Amino acid sequence: MKNFHLFIVGLLFAQLCLAQTVKNSLYLQHLKGKVKRIESVLYNGDATKGTIDTLAPTSKIIELYDENGNDVEESYTDKDDKKVSKWIKKYNEKSEKIEEDYFAETGMQEATTFFRYDASGKLVESDHEFSPDKTNSNKTLYKYDDRDNNIEEDVYSNGDSLKYKNTYKYDSKGNKIEMDYWHAKEDTIRVKWTFDYNNAGLRVKEDRYSPRGELQIENLFTYENMDNSGNWQLQTRKSQGKNKEYARILSYSVTKMKIYYY
Repeated sequence: MKNFHLFIVGLLFAQLCLAQTVKNSLYLQHLKGKVKRIESVLYNGDATKGTIDTLAPTSKIIELYDENGNDVEESYTDKDDKKVSKWIKKYNEKSEKIEEDYFAETGMQEATTFFRYDASGKLVESDHEFSPDKTNSNKTLYKYDDRDNNIEEDVYSNGDSLKYKNTYKYDSKGNKIEMDYWHAKEDTIRVKWTFDYNNAGLRVKEDRYSPRGELQIENLFTYENMDNSGNWQLQTRKSQGKNKEYARILSYSVTKMKIYYY
């Protein structure tokens, strides 16, 4: 159950980050070409030396795409090559994602998310239902600026009680450059993230700040080994604590991505 909740948190975060006028999954992930399948293998390493143990992958993710560029299935495998979770995604004729089903390692469906759009194709609501009794269901409402950038998400728990909200800022290219997590009861910012990008639109830096504006964590990314379609095949990620509270955080990982095309 602990793993299940961790995956759901990640799932919700990903959904929140991608809310905007609907474009296919490849566009949102800055992927080029007619992608059919992606296999991503994660390795942990030594942050001080910048090296990894290539013989000991920690996890593997397989993503399947349809011919319209929509990701239709995602499965996660742990370091023992044991399938831990799977997501099945459904789309309408406009390539708008309308449903996402989560399956645990037992094969049982444990959650479903439904998506609703307005007439112009903007995601306006998502409903997360946790099986079987749906007692922990959440609803998210999305707001946009005049450039169709998603600028706010309000997350409600059962009974339409506001749980928390996220607000966003963008640069002139439409890249998300700031995310603020607000505590619902206090209506104050609890965590702030800022993001930097390279010329290809790939995120190269993430900084986390405290409510007082103190830098807590810095994540740095690099991308290497571009394939013939211009997609990266190797990503490095280094995380480092920047204040006393997070001083123990120091990690280094590498993701190797293999892409199969139609």
